[in-house]
Amino acid sequence: MPTNGNFALSRRALLRRSLAVATTAVGGSFAGPLSALEAEKINVSTESLERVAEVFTANPIVDFHTHIGIWQNRGLDNSGKGIPPVSPAKFASNIQEYLDAGVNCIYLDTVSDIARTRIGMPGNKDRDFQGDEAWEEYERQYALMMAFLDDFPMSPVTDADSLEAINARGELGVVLSTEGAHMLEVEPARLKLLYEQGLRRLQPIHYVASTLGDSQTDPERYGGLSPLGRQVLEQASDMGMLLDMAHASQKVVEQTVELVDRPLALSHTMIKYNSSRFGDYRNTRSRWISPEHARLIADTGGVVGTFPIQAPYGVSYLDEFVEALQVMVDTVGIDHVAWSTDLGEPVRPAFLQSYLQFPRLCAKLLESGFSDSDLAKFAGGNALRVQAAA
Repeated sequence: MPTNGNFALSRRALLRRSLAVATTAVGGSFAGPLSALEAEKINVSTESLERVAEVFTANPIVDFHTHIGIWQNRGLDNSGKGIPPVSPAKFASNIQEYLDAGVNCIYLDTVSDIARTRIGMPGNKDRDFQGDEAWEEYERQYALMMAFLDDFPMSPVTDADSLEAINARGELGVVLSTEGAHMLEVEPARLKLLYEQGLRRLQPIHYVASTLGDSQTDPERYGGLSPLGRQVLEQASDMGMLLDMAHASQKVVEQTVELVDRPLALSHTMIKYNSSRFGDYRNTRSRWISPEHARLIADTGGVVGTFPIQAPYGVSYLDEFVEALQVMVDTVGIDHVAWSTDLGEPVRPAFLQSYLQFPRLCAKLLESGFSDSDLAKFAGGNALRVQAAA
């Protein structure tokens, strides 16, 4: 996959939006989608926005983990689940926001356990999958993904040259992925079919208790990976799928490091730390990880994605996010940090109510000490490097 190139189509859209948001930042009007939202202002200079535009011109911009709003439960009985599926109109507008903000590539995930997920219940589920239900659920979501590729300006990134060709057509590149691998628990040989269907990243663990290994947020059952989990992860890595350790326990990561010899990802989290400005995050953020956990990923040559979502999973304000991001960079180095929204409507923070705010957020990072090179790595270069290495 490319690590640099000319993304002029995206830059034209970015410059148009950047000038609009710059006007907003200095007190002018903006007749775009943000005008109807109570969004946190990101006050940055026009010079910083121009620097962002130059970075976006020369480098691919990637969202390392997004839901584009929760779409995976579309068509399910969602009574009692709390998170409704995003509407078709909002899904379409979210994709357009990505394009208009200058984004070149996103990761698009099935969520293997969403039909059974009930966070807070034992095992975070209402019941176990029965028979072949988990596979049938994957097939339902995969069909939705294929329909999205037909209906919206998106195409799968399949090889080292395809992203620039996709962007040249004015489309988003999409890396197909899965969050959770419950569909493989009954028949792990189906991993080969996932690869043949275009999936290039595998996250084995999610919320619902898995027979592949332990979650970071639930009581330990296997002491890390199960024998089945070891089999699935080793085979996936050998096929060329990027292994995503998000939601997995630190022991799962430690054992995966010993099992495979390729870089690993942990697509969406932050570092647990004690902030003198905002409070102690060490015991209040169950989805964040320890510095040691993060270094395990970085030491493989891998990448940790940082997610700007609302508290209690993330943080409430932009300054909190910028500080937490700097802690991640200080812990693992800028070569091992990526951008990932975990974008779903219920968890958008005030400073990212629209993806059109993303260029301003990047400008804020420049004004907080990021170099142009740092921003290029964070906003896309690191993600595509580790995907290519897998």
